[in-house]
Amino acid sequence: MTIYTTGELAKLCGVSVRTVQYYDGVQLLKPHQLSENGRRLYSETEVQILRMILGYKQLGFSLKDIQQIMASQQRRTLLTMLLKQQTQIIAEREQVLRRQKASVNFLLTDLTENGEISREINVIDIENAMAKKTQLQKLHGKMFAWGFLMDVIEIGLLVLGFTKGIWWPVWLGIPIVIGLGIYVSKLYYDGIEYVCPACQTQFKPRLRTMFFARHNTKARVLTCPHCQQKNYCLEVSSK
Repeated sequence: MTIYTTGELAKLCGVSVRTVQYYDGVQLLKPHQLSENGRRLYSETEVQILRMILGYKQLGFSLKDIQQIMASQQRRTLLTMLLKQQTQIIAEREQVLRRQKASVNFLLTDLTENGEISREINVIDIENAMAKKTQLQKLHGKMFAWGFLMDVIEIGLLVLGFTKGIWWPVWLGIPIVIGLGIYVSKLYYDGIEYVCPACQTQFKPRLRTMFFARHNTKARVLTCPHCQQKNYCLEVSSK
């Protein structure tokens, strides 16, 4: 029968000597025998037990779980229950990791685009910031779709008028286009607010003020109602 010292067993199973000693201390891995000078000696049985312990550890089981499995007379039943429980724990961890990954990518994108994390993004409530950005993107998508429809109607009516000389659809279509323009403007106004870069106040300006303010694709020059400073205020979803 092959006998191993603590160091030999540790090397054989790819762990440290302290790990083997620790498992001995918590009553998971007892030595096969002690030498005359008190050294722990292990047989092939302990090798298999250690490998089993390490396998359970890889599955994510705690030492308490492993102790219960090793000591149970109904090992198969207990192991089945623990495996089902572990499956649920892993699924929950995967959900957390997916949210964390999405948050990391969101902040990385913001950092890449702006050179720093935008002031209006609360890292503590990053999921709310992500939801607002998604809502804003959806709103912009709706605006683009409605704008495209209005352009198609307007250009189509003008082409019909100039090529066919039929102008009455133009006069009927103009009120429709104007009505759509009013609807889209109201949709846009209701769906957005602005964040002051100076004091972080989120506010909604008057409709006329907003539409006539200088702007770029992400912000408008507005006066904050809280600190009264005039800055490029970032556009965010109001929902």
